[in-house]
Amino acid sequence: MANLIKVDKNGTKYYEGYVPCDRCNGEGIYYIGVLNGHPLPSYVDSGVCFKCGGRGKVVGKWKEYTPEYEAKLEAQRRRRAEKQAAEWKAKQEEAERRAKQEEEEARAEAERVKAEKAKSQYVGNIGERLELKVVYKFSAWYEIKNLYGYGMVTHYIHTFKAGDDTIVWKTTSPICLEEEAEITLRGTVKEHSEYRDEKQTMLTRCKVIE
Repeated sequence: MANLIKVDKNGTKYYEGYVPCDRCNGEGIYYIGVLNGHPLPSYVDSGVCFKCGGRGKVVGKWKEYTPEYEAKLEAQRRRRAEKQAAEWKAKQEEAERRAKQEEEEARAEAERVKAEKAKSQYVGNIGERLELKVVYKFSAWYEIKNLYGYGMVTHYIHTFKAGDDTIVWKTTSPICLEEEAEITLRGTVKEHSEYRDEKQTMLTRCKVIE
């Protein structure tokens, strides 16, 4: 039996009474699984639901709207759903626009890098001793096993720019230079090579001249 608690200004009626137990779904028994095609009650107290005490019902509250107010709420829900859909669509379009922009920027950057690499030409002749004004760019390193003893040996790859031309010095000696530092580098041309579509002049027996 339901008891009417109140009626608000919208005509909504608030009731209190017995409702199906939400723990056992009104069964009065709490099942934990299925055994041989049959529901398996909890092993505690033969599955009697603790919340409703096996009655299958508990005291609860609910509302009853008038048809007019229900229609008003439905209209509000519909407007809210339409607004959320529009916002989601706008976010999707913005995400797609940003992704396209980033893709175009990445493509433009790749073309720019490719064009910069294409400017690099070989410097000097194999075996020639050169003294060049260069700009230090960066260094990379890797380790290999020491062939003449224990431990590992660190090899460095120092990269410089002489104008548009790329100069590379492979050595076991580190250098302490700030990026974009301008120095004079003296070394012997070991080989002319190409790395990732960029012509590089490899030097050996180099010396940094302050």
